[in-house]
Amino acid sequence: MSSRNSTRDFSFVMVGRVVSAGLQALFYLIFALLLQPEAYGYLSYLIAIAGTVSTISRFGLNHTVTVYQAKGETLLSEQTNSLAVITTVIASLLLLLVDLNAALLCFSMSFFLMNIHNLIGLKKYKKYMGVDITKGILIITLPILFYFIFQIPGILLGMSISYLVCSPHFFKFLQFKNSVNVVKNNHKVLAHNFGVDLSTNATRFVDKLLIVPIMGFAYTGIYQLNLQILSGLEMLPLALHSFLLSEESSGKSQAKISIIVVAASIIISIIVIILAPYVIGELFSQYKEGIYSFQILVISIIPLTIGAVLTAKLQAIESTKVGFLAVIRIGTLLILIGILGPIMGLTGLSLALLISSILSTVFLYICIVYNKN
Repeated sequence: MSSRNSTRDFSFVMVGRVVSAGLQALFYLIFALLLQPEAYGYLSYLIAIAGTVSTISRFGLNHTVTVYQAKGETLLSEQTNSLAVITTVIASLLLLLVDLNAALLCFSMSFFLMNIHNLIGLKKYKKYMGVDITKGILIITLPILFYFIFQIPGILLGMSISYLVCSPHFFKFLQFKNSVNVVKNNHKVLAHNFGVDLSTNATRFVDKLLIVPIMGFAYTGIYQLNLQILSGLEMLPLALHSFLLSEESSGKSQAKISIIVVAASIIISIIVIILAPYVIGELFSQYKEGIYSFQILVISIIPLTIGAVLTAKLQAIESTKVGFLAVIRIGTLLILIGILGPIMGLTGLSLALLISSILSTVFLYICIVYNKN
C-alpha cells in the first residue's frame, strides 16, 4: 500500500472517530447542562453497568474478528461474530434482572462494535466512517428527544436505538455452525484480546461502579463530565489503534502516522490544559469544582496514544502477553481510586486514571522488548 493510500485510509478512520466521538462528547455535554451533577452521576452509573456487561460479554471478540478479517480468514471471522451474538444475548438477558434499559443498551452496544470492527478488518474504511458518523448523529438527536418524554430512561432508550440502527448489516457476517470451535482452537488469542478490550473499554465504565458507593452520585457526575471530555480527545489513540490493528495484521508498518499522532496528542493536551478553566468555568459552572482534576486527567491522552501503537503491534502478532494489560490497567485504576479517591477527592480520581495509563504503557513497552528478545 502506498504512503498516499495509507494516509487516505487512516483519514477515513480518523474522520469517523473524530465526528462520532465529537458528537458523543457533545451528547454528554448537553446532558451535563440539562442535569444536576447528582442526576448526571446516576445516568453515568446506568451507562456504566451496561458498558461493563457489554465489554465482558464480547470477550474481546471485536478485536479478534478485526485480525481474522484482515488475514482473510472468512470462516473464523463468521464464527467469531456468531459467538459474539450468543454471549451478548445471554448477558443482556441476565441484565434484564437489573434494569431493562441497561440490558437493551448492552445488547445494542455490542452489536454496533462488532459491526464496525468487521468493517475495519475488511479495510472498508470509508464505509466504517459513514456508519460511525451516522451513529454519532443519532446519538445526539434520539436521546435528547426521548429525554423530554421519558426522562433518564428515555436517554438510554435513545442510545440503544442509535446503536441498533447502525448495526443491521452485521448479521451478514454470521456463521453459527461450529462457532464454539473458535474458543477451543484459539482460546489463548481470545483471552488476550479480551484483556485488550477490557483495558480500553471497561476502564470507561467500571470506575463508576466503584466511585458511586464510596463517593456518591454528585462526585461521580463531576468526574464523568471530565472523563467524557477526555473521551472526546481519545479519538486520536482509538482511531490510531483501529487503523494500525488492521494494517499491522496484514504485515504493513505505519511508523510515520504513529509518530505524527503521538506528537499531535502532546500538543492537544497542552492546549486543553490552558483552555480548561475558561471553557468549563463558563459553560459548566456547577461542575467547576472539577477543573483542576480535569487538567491532571487530560495528560493521560499522551500515554494512551503511545499505548495504542504498542497494543496494535502486539495484537497483530497474536501476542500471548498483551491480554495482561487489562489486569494492569483496571487493577491499578480500581486500587488507586479506592486509595486516592477518599483522601484527595476528584484530584485523586484523576491521578488514579493517569497513573494507571502510564503503568499500562510501560507494561506494553516491556512486552515489545521481551518479544524482540
